[in-house]
Amino acid sequence: MNKQTKGAIAAGAAALLLAGGAGTMAAWNSSQTVGGGAVNSGTLSLSQGTPAGWTDSSGPIDITTFKAVPGDVVTYNASFVVGAKGKNLAATLKADPSSITGDADLKTALNPTVTATVDGTALPSNGSGAAITQAQDGKTVAVQVKFTFDSATAGTTAQGQAVNLANFNVTLTQNA
Repeated sequence: MNKQTKGAIAAGAAALLLAGGAGTMAAWNSSQTVGGGAVNSGTLSLSQGTPAGWTDSSGPIDITTFKAVPGDVVTYNASFVVGAKGKNLAATLKADPSSITGDADLKTALNPTVTATVDGTALPSNGSGAAITQAQDGKTVAVQVKFTFDSATAGTTAQGQAVNLANFNVTLTQNA
């Protein structure tokens, strides 16, 4: 038998097998509509409440004229209304360091930390900011962003430098 004949026989056998199997492709099936409902997504929002104010250890300050030295702590005080709807929602309220512009050494020496309270009760901190959950939905949150000028700043590092805190961002970001 030559190669062409063998090939034709093999192709014919394959076709018969496929055709024979085609008749058994039907399978029983059934379906039932289940009682469910719509799934809606939650929301996460932040809007500023009362205007901000700046303080240091001695009281209110004008941040535009304040001259910080190592060890100083300046604090931004404001309130925000939180929108946090979602059963398992967990988010962090923090200062966005990328929104702070200015000289690198001073920017590095100012370590922002965020604390927040609702009705006088401190919210837990997760290391980088205040923890927000659905429990704070619709609540006014008092926020303090403290910029601590690292007291260990040595020599002339950061002297005569400036950072712009006029338009830094407070962010509310869902945790991954």
